[in-house]
Amino acid sequence: MKKFCLFILLSLCFATIHAGFDLRTAIPLVETKTLPLDFSKKLAFRADHHLDNPNNVIPDKIYENFQLTEYSNARNCVDAGLDLCFKCKLGSDLYLCFICVGGVMEPATYVLTSVNSNYKVVQSLEVGVTYAREYIKQFRITDNREVYVYRLVPTSTASIPLGAKSVEAYVTETVYTIDMAGQFILKTPEKRVSNTRTFSSDELENGTFDLWELQ
Repeated sequence: MKKFCLFILLSLCFATIHAGFDLRTAIPLVETKTLPLDFSKKLAFRADHHLDNPNNVIPDKIYENFQLTEYSNARNCVDAGLDLCFKCKLGSDLYLCFICVGGVMEPATYVLTSVNSNYKVVQSLEVGVTYAREYIKQFRITDNREVYVYRLVPTSTASIPLGAKSVEAYVTETVYTIDMAGQFILKTPEKRVSNTRTFSSDELENGTFDLWELQ
C-alpha cells in the first residue's frame, strides 16, 4: 500500500512539473518583440513558459543530424517539450509566436506559429535549429512580414551527427510571406547563397557571425 501511495505521489509530482499552459494563458505572459527581427546569435530570449500541445498541432521534431533527416519528437521525451519564448503582434487579431522545441538536451528546434484572436493555431513554420552554440538554421523577419530562412546544408548524403568536429556544407535561403490570415506562403524556393566549404565546430560556435553573413 505504501509503495502504491508513493507511486501515485511521484506521478502527481511529475505531472505537475511537466504541466503546461495553453496559448490563451501563455501569450499574455511573454515578451512582445517588434519587427523587423533577426534570430541571430545575439538575440536574447527566455524559454520558460511550457506549452501544452494537444493533438501535436505544433511541430515538435528534435533533430539529430546535420541533414535534418533523423529526429525524435518532444512528445516522446520525458525531459523535452515546447516553450513559448516571445511573441510579435501582426495587426489587431494575429499573434506570431516563437516556440522552442527541446528541453535539457542540447539540440533544439525553433518554430514560428501564427495564432488568431481566438488563440487557435493557424499554421507553423520551422525556422531554427541549434546544437549547443552551433546554429544549423536561422531566420530573419522583415517589417513587411517576409520570413527569410537560412540553412546550413551538408554536401554529404551520409548522415552527419550534430556535434561532429567538421562538416562540408553551404548555406541556402528560402523566403516566405505571412498573409493576413496567418498562412506562411512560399515566395522564393530554397536556393544556394554561399560557396561550399568545410566548417569546423569551433567556427559554427563562433558568436560573431550568422548564416546570412556567409558568402
